Amino acid sequence: MMHTFSSTLGSVIRRPRTVQRGISLVELMVAIAVGLVVVLIATTIYMEGLRNFGFRTSQSENLGNSRYAIGALDNDFTKAGYRRDPTQSMDEAFPANDAAYPNGCKFAVGQAMYAIDASTLCLRYQARDNNEKDCAGSAAGIAALKAYEAPPAPELGAGMFVEKYFLSQGALACQAGNQADAEKQEVAAGVRDVHFEFGVGKGSDSFAERRVEQFKTGTLAADDVIRSLRYAVLLSSTAERVTGGIDSSACASWTAAGGASASCDVSKGQLYQLASGSLTLRNLMP
Repeated sequence: MMHTFSSTLGSVIRRPRTVQRGISLVELMVAIAVGLVVVLIATTIYMEGLRNFGFRTSQSENLGNSRYAIGALDNDFTKAGYRRDPTQSMDEAFPANDAAYPNGCKFAVGQAMYAIDASTLCLRYQARDNNEKDCAGSAAGIAALKAYEAPPAPELGAGMFVEKYFLSQGALACQAGNQADAEKQEVAAGVRDVHFEFGVGKGSDSFAERRVEQFKTGTLAADDVIRSLRYAVLLSSTAERVTGGIDSSACASWTAAGGASASCDVSKGQLYQLASGSLTLRNLMP
């Protein structure tokens, strides 16, 4: 018996298809949301770190400037009234000026320091030796004098220095006696304002009793002799918007110390710091 074999050549062999599926819209939206949360957290951490860095940098800036300002005030102001010969009278060591110096300072006889206003002081002193310089680097001009020998005619370039300390464009500046208005040297940066209280007494005679009778601010009487100082220095950071809206007690302390409230402007977000101190002018006291 013969069996018939049916050829299937040419017929299409069908194979099962592999099902391929993409992500759904819901899955895409969830992935985007998670990514945005991660980016938001990373950005927040970065911005907070950046703000903290700016705050710490501003703190360090104010701290460094305050130390330098207080050190400069203590070091420079203690020179007021220094005489090479301590037996020389104040009137002889510091004669009166017929005209003001180029920096605007003009002294009465025997006067070693006076206040032009609440934040500007003029002082004068004799050079310790010929190597000493004033804040502008000018020489004393006393090479021919022996140790402790008083200059015969104390004047600029002849044994005496004159300096003016004042605020200028956010810094404490010094102007030597031979410098005009446009010339000055920066003593300490970042100083927004300075407030002085003057410990005064009467009489400038070398043999008179010298003591602090009271403390005054502002304009002094003609016969008031400054013998000590209390001072407050307000410093501000260079960078702005570093406080992050955090309130500071520096401005309140500055106002309480007698400083002008207008000097402390918190609208720019600068960091403020208050430094204060006191100083007895040893050359003008017993």
